Amino acid sequence: MTDQRSFARTVIALSLAVIACCALTFIIMLLAGSPAVQPQRVLDQDALARAVLNNVNSADFAKPPSIDDVSCPASIPVEAGREFECKVDGVGVGDGSRSGHAWVKVKIKDDQGGLSLG
Repeated sequence: MTDQRSFARTVIALSLAVIACCALTFIIMLLAGSPAVQPQRVLDQDALARAVLNNVNSADFAKPPSIDDVSCPASIPVEAGREFECKVDGVGVGDGSRSGHAWVKVKIKDDQGGLSLG
């Protein structure tokens, strides 16, 4: 009977130790800013559209494009090296095909969201 009680106490003590270790690990990860806890950063759509507009030669358009004429992919994660294209709609684009829009290639330079447009 005594052996059963000591075995039960040992199992309970080990269980409590495991739970304490898990709780401590979680708290350390939370305080350290684990990537699993932090939300993913995405580019600001308005700032991206303004940067694209500044890169486009408005003289190529019959009417200067506005921020509403720029369409870029939504919710782009900030990751260095990521590339994508944004489209600027307008009338009379000088891209040779007269398609009515221009494409601007965008590359994220660093993890702070620096952009390279071209």
